[in-house]
Amino acid sequence: MATITLQGLERRQLLRLMESQNKAPSRPQPANAAPAPPPAAEAKDSPPPKPRIPHQTKTPLTYITIEPKPLSAYDDNPVLNENGAAFVLGVSADLLKKWRYRKQGPNYIQYGPGGPVRYEIKELLAFRDYYKIYLNSK
Repeated sequence: MATITLQGLERRQLLRLMESQNKAPSRPQPANAAPAPPPAAEAKDSPPPKPRIPHQTKTPLTYITIEPKPLSAYDDNPVLNENGAAFVLGVSADLLKKWRYRKQGPNYIQYGPGGPVRYEIKELLAFRDYYKIYLNSK
């Protein structure tokens, strides 16, 4: 049997080609049309068709939950902004501003005059440990 390429053929040429090979042309069905039921002889021999599962657009939560890595896994000494530093120390961001103005509090990094202020994690933890009070120490 000869191989025929169907790239450049129009619809009517394709229909003629299929008729010449004694094949009934398959007509496209509308998207909402139900598939034709199988003949009675085939229905007894073949298992029932599986129901179609709709396409899922949501990712299951089992794939989304990822254990967070500690900050040290990304950087040895990450820096935090005022709000993050205030959260680590348990004070407000305004108190950190007052401490900076008074030259008190933990050491910080400022990028240029009037620039953003950042606090290193190690400095914050050292500051917190320095002011820790031990009750039953000898």
